[in-house]
Amino acid sequence: MNKYILPILLLLLFSYGVTAMSVKQCLFSEMTGVINFEGKPVAGVKLVRMVDYNKAQYDETVTDEHGNFHFPAVFRHNIAGIFLPMQFVVAQEIKAYKDDVEYFMWGAASMDSTENYEARGKPLVVSCELSLEEEIVIAVNNNVIVSRCTWDVESDPPIDTSIYYDDDEDDN
Repeated sequence: MNKYILPILLLLLFSYGVTAMSVKQCLFSEMTGVINFEGKPVAGVKLVRMVDYNKAQYDETVTDEHGNFHFPAVFRHNIAGIFLPMQFVVAQEIKAYKDDVEYFMWGAASMDSTENYEARGKPLVVSCELSLEEEIVIAVNNNVIVSRCTWDVESDPPIDTSIYYDDDEDDN
């Protein structure tokens, strides 16, 4: 039995060291909010969240009697990020299901692993309207988010695309 103690201690020590050296990345910030339909909170709406970073992960929740919902943050520890430079990109999506109708509620290709980047560091508290004709498109910290939700965030300033076009060129 004594011959197993040293390998077990080394394994535990090595495992702790690897975790301590890893980079903690937020794949999807904690989100709380309310789901409305035609301006009124809706109970019993099923929400399915997909987070895709190398492999899609799904979780779901259902709105309470006041239309409220909660998704916890999703994190991962990335050991390779310490040694290899790489671009962080994660697909985020939430779909809502009300009366057997699917609604696209949230979509982003996040390029930022900072928790709460979607709200510039503040908690992500949203108010979502399923009856919107079109989703809202907003850029936050250079990440484009398409959603039926609003939250306390200031969008990025519009990009001046005129620098890419020369108005003086002749069209021959």
